[in-house]
Amino acid sequence: MAYEAYSPEWAEAFKAEINKSPVYKQAAANWEGTVGLVVLAEPDKNVPDDMGIFLDLWHGEAREVRPTTREEAEAAQYVITGAYSRWKKVAKGEMDATKGIMLGQLKLKGDFPTLVRYTKASQELTECTTRVPVNWPDEA
Repeated sequence: MAYEAYSPEWAEAFKAEINKSPVYKQAAANWEGTVGLVVLAEPDKNVPDDMGIFLDLWHGEAREVRPTTREEAEAAQYVITGAYSRWKKVAKGEMDATKGIMLGQLKLKGDFPTLVRYTKASQELTECTTRVPVNWPDEA
């Protein structure tokens, strides 16, 4: 079953993938913090409004993953912002989020050196998203 991109059902499936990943559990064992993903609107791709994903990540576990408003996502300790098409590339394994930040394709608000220490955890989060089947709005 494929999920609508960034729906509550997608968020639950993403959370489940994170929590069953031994790689993430180990790589993020000392991580404490919230992460907001801001997906910027691309009306020409059937994404008319900005949206957010809020992740509460704590010592290798996803305590919460849910869709939210852009404003609520921007209140997280770490915020990564990018256009819908960039996030789609991340979710399909076509772009690494950390490299996207370094190349300026995604924007980070938060302490980059701390994030770099958790590159393996970040890569595994991306890997977890690739395991969630998605109905993309621009492929409908």
